[in-house]
Amino acid sequence: MRAASAIGAGVLALFLATAPFAGAGAQTKGALTAAELQKALADAGLSPSMMEDAASGEPVAKGMAGEFEFNVRAFDCKGRPLACETFMFFATFSIGHSLTPNDLVILNRFNEKQVFGRAYFIEESGRVGVDYVVELEGGVTADHLSRNVARWTDVMAAFVEHMRSGRDSS
Repeated sequence: MRAASAIGAGVLALFLATAPFAGAGAQTKGALTAAELQKALADAGLSPSMMEDAASGEPVAKGMAGEFEFNVRAFDCKGRPLACETFMFFATFSIGHSLTPNDLVILNRFNEKQVFGRAYFIEESGRVGVDYVVELEGGVTADHLSRNVARWTDVMAAFVEHMRSGRDSS
């Protein structure tokens, strides 16, 4: 968990210094283009690779936060270039065994205790996941956005730790 907190702190400092709208003071941003999303993730050290959703053309990013691979999907996009108001960060993980009723209890406990992020089970693949939504509608400051990007690394780390400790206490 300390590694994720260090990543989160580094992400915040780096993002504040180099955000797509750095130097804008209290200006707000209500949507990000694919290029702005890529820059925000890259500046945060999250190694993004960008692509487009084949059906909608909306941006999709893949990234790494330490050992964790994750994706970001954009929603509520308008204009040309597309600028999107909502971003869903998500990561999935193998639990290394067939799902047990206790695993579902562990997932539900995460959802009960965790303010940020939502855990779920993906039945088709037997994997578990966690997601986190960031909304920009109405406008947010660079500081607000950077805190949310930094929080994502903490959400993933908390989820993995919760799953590990939940299995250990069974």
